[in-house]
Amino acid sequence: MGTRVIGLPSRGATAAVLVLRRTAAAGVVAGIALAASGTGEIQPSNTLTPEDGARLEQKLSTVLGHADTESPEARFTLLLEPEINAFLRFQGASQLPTGITTPTIRIGDAELVSAEAIIDLDLIRQQRTRGWLDPLQYLAGRLRVTASGTVRSGGGVAQLDIQSVTVADISVPVQVLYELVRYFTRTLDHPDGTRLDAPIPLPYRITELQLSPGQAVIVQ
Repeated sequence: MGTRVIGLPSRGATAAVLVLRRTAAAGVVAGIALAASGTGEIQPSNTLTPEDGARLEQKLSTVLGHADTESPEARFTLLLEPEINAFLRFQGASQLPTGITTPTIRIGDAELVSAEAIIDLDLIRQQRTRGWLDPLQYLAGRLRVTASGTVRSGGGVAQLDIQSVTVADISVPVQVLYELVRYFTRTLDHPDGTRLDAPIPLPYRITELQLSPGQAVIVQ
């Protein structure tokens, strides 16, 4: 894989990645879309199909449509974990930020969410001079990053409580994940990226994310 530890596509796919990047995945996949927690098992990747991903793409197009209209009643869109992971593998893969590949998420009990991806740490490590106490000084190449924590939301914002982060199965401080997410969520109009240690505003009139094992419901 070339790793080491040292001493677009359719408009719908683009829009769907934006939803994922700025909602649960602003939390995980950033994109993010970012070891496993909860009681369920991630559906094996060889059972995911493009049709699963296409269903998610259609649902997220509906979410974007709801953002343009007001409604006196809440609107609910159900996203299933296999659909999310299939979309990230097929339709959305080419829209992921450079340096992130094979992201997978898992939604467990008690609002626990976990994510993993292969990340090119050289892109982040070389951004600035690092001291000898900085973990990213010693990690390089394309390594598997995993993270888990709780996602709570309401009133149009989400709050994450990150519980664990590993790089190549080595436990690292949560601040490493904070830096990775900030780097990969930067945009021209949001150059500092997303801060996971602060409330995250939910876009597109989304008021909350209702999580239960294997699924997420977007409430608008």
